[in-house]
Amino acid sequence: MGQAWRIVMENVRQKVGTDRTFKATSNARNEAMFKEATEFCKHLRVLERDLRSIHKAIDAKFANLRNILSSPLPRAFEEGRDGAVPCTEEPKLIGQGVGLEVLQQAANDLKIRLDEDVIKPLRSWLIAYRSVRDRMEKLEALRLELDSRRRTVDNLNEKVDRLDRMQPAPQHKDKHEYDVEKTTHLLHHKGEKLTRTMHAYRELELAVFNSLNTLIKDTGVLRDYTGLSLQIVQECYQKGYAAFSTATPLLDYNSTADNPFAHMQMMDNITARMGAPSERSRQPSDRLTIGARKDGLGMYAPPSDDVGDAGQYDNDQQIQPQMSGYGDMQQPVNPYHGAYQRSPSSKRFMTSPSRSPAWQDQVMQY
Repeated sequence: MGQAWRIVMENVRQKVGTDRTFKATSNARNEAMFKEATEFCKHLRVLERDLRSIHKAIDAKFANLRNILSSPLPRAFEEGRDGAVPCTEEPKLIGQGVGLEVLQQAANDLKIRLDEDVIKPLRSWLIAYRSVRDRMEKLEALRLELDSRRRTVDNLNEKVDRLDRMQPAPQHKDKHEYDVEKTTHLLHHKGEKLTRTMHAYRELELAVFNSLNTLIKDTGVLRDYTGLSLQIVQECYQKGYAAFSTATPLLDYNSTADNPFAHMQMMDNITARMGAPSERSRQPSDRLTIGARKDGLGMYAPPSDDVGDAGQYDNDQQIQPQMSGYGDMQQPVNPYHGAYQRSPSSKRFMTSPSRSPAWQDQVMQY
């Protein structure tokens, strides 16, 4: 019987379960370990895909940001003899003085660091996993071959025992002895093949077990590399933010600051009224009396300013800086107040892997 056909037939027999007395060779520990390693492999592939998506999104975002900062600011125009005349001759760029090349370099560094420091080590684990997967397939084929040879040897043993118990007639004695000798010789030959197959199976099973054990122990580095990827993304944004440190003042334009890095000190001088209601809003509303119905039931009216809807916002949190040229006009809260503050933690809070994984420094024995 050919080896391939032997494996196919044994696989069918074990799935159908024709022989209930036969106990198949167990590979339970490797199968259980490989199953959980396969589930973990799915998480690793998802992480790799997400990291590449993050880089792609940040690269596109920085490219759009460079285009925006390279765009001109709108200009003020006055009436002239020939029509509208701009107040300034040359339009100014939005990102005047901003280091656009720093943004590009930050995106490039992000790709390099993610590939070298995170994705490459994770792919090393995936390569080792695929090697173990191939070994598992060979081990399963060898297990089926072993069980098939066990069945063959068991059948030959039964046949030899049956021939030994037979009492042939005198005229069939020579043929009976020939059958016994032939079957015994075939049993010895098949037994040797079974022994070699069993030794090969045990060696491969142990090698797969050791490889899976090493692979499983190295799965703990996923947490370290996940944290490292977040640190790399954070540093990318910090490098992009540093591009604004060379920004020049935009004359004739209102800006949060001449330099974004000086913005925090400027905004600290602005006082805010936190929850201070206006004098009129503290007065009880007399709408209940004015709007009373003839039947003695009062009509509901909110205790707000009677002037209109604008009075309802007078008791909200406001910032009221007095700007020259605008009189007593109240200005809203600056939406960019927190945009240029320094990071609350300038030190590294994500820890890179403290040691190289085992599969980088050692050759796995399969």
